[in-house]
Amino acid sequence: MKKWIAIALLAVMVFSLAACGQKKAEEPTVGGWTLNDSGALTAEATGAFEKAVEGLMGVNYTPVALLGTQPVSGTNYSILTEATVVYPDAQPYYALVTVYEDLQGKAEIRNIAVLDLGKIAESGTVENAAAAEQLLGGWTVDREASVEVEDAVLHLASQVVSGTNHCVLCKGWTLKFVYENLEGKTEVTQSAALDIAALSQPAEG
Repeated sequence: MKKWIAIALLAVMVFSLAACGQKKAEEPTVGGWTLNDSGALTAEATGAFEKAVEGLMGVNYTPVALLGTQPVSGTNYSILTEATVVYPDAQPYYALVTVYEDLQGKAEIRNIAVLDLGKIAESGTVENAAAAEQLLGGWTVDREASVEVEDAVLHLASQVVSGTNHCVLCKGWTLKFVYENLEGKTEVTQSAALDIAALSQPAEG
């Protein structure tokens, strides 16, 4: 009997130690920002965004994905948006909008960083652009298309060449540029990291 009790106690100890050893998976953070790898917009982020852009003139911003949050005295939200200058036949482009909501629920735009996909595809770097040169090189906003690429979250844009170039938002957050030839074969030609901590700050100069 004592032997069975000892075995039972030993089993309980083993299971207890195993449970203690299990750590909750930590969410990735960058510069105090918690990344939202799903990109799904939350009700809180959407509400803060709508309050922040209310009455904004000249450019219409539509939220596309929530990239991350940062707890401050309140909350910062990094939101990828589709932006369109308010004039006839204006072509949409992408901008990363940082919204701050204080503890009383008042929200404001902290920064808007234009994503010039033409320049990013050439350089492999994302600059904190304040002025909209928009989508150079024939890039077109296109979230309906798809192309196979690792960790893809959202297809952003395409460019017709001899085949098609694709810009895909991937977990991390990274922009991956993929060339698809006329036979459907693909290859990643460029990658550029979206540093939401850096892009939340106003551009210098």
